[in-house]
Amino acid sequence: MENFTCINTVKFQNTLRQMNKIPPIHYLFRKQRYPVIVDVDGNLVCGKSASTLARRLSKTLNLQEKTYNTIDSAGEGWAFYPRQWLLSPLTLKKRWTKLEIVKLYNERKNIKSEEKTYSEKSLSSKRLDSILSDIFELLNKT
Repeated sequence: MENFTCINTVKFQNTLRQMNKIPPIHYLFRKQRYPVIVDVDGNLVCGKSASTLARRLSKTLNLQEKTYNTIDSAGEGWAFYPRQWLLSPLTLKKRWTKLEIVKLYNERKNIKSEEKTYSEKSLSSKRLDSILSDIFELLNKT
């Protein structure tokens, strides 16, 4: 009989990627409203559904054992825990402002040179849901 040892989550995630198996997203208390944006150390990952988000996150190579800020379609803050593949509404940053969301998009690391930035002007005249839907569409193009 073989001896079984504990493996760390980074090795586990790499093994899952190699086997082309995508772990499902789990929720604490309730599901969030899709689409969502996950900020992985300055790289923004967007998903229109749980399966799309899981697939895109599984391709992210630098997931560490810490929490990542997540924003849902209502501008509500969530936390993503990669060790359990868990989305939780329990976070310190509960509400995101329009300007914070636009700055997060404009200052992301995974921006391509030909992409335009989102204008920070006249944000007060725009609704939060329209800003978020614009940013979700821009992220889905990449």
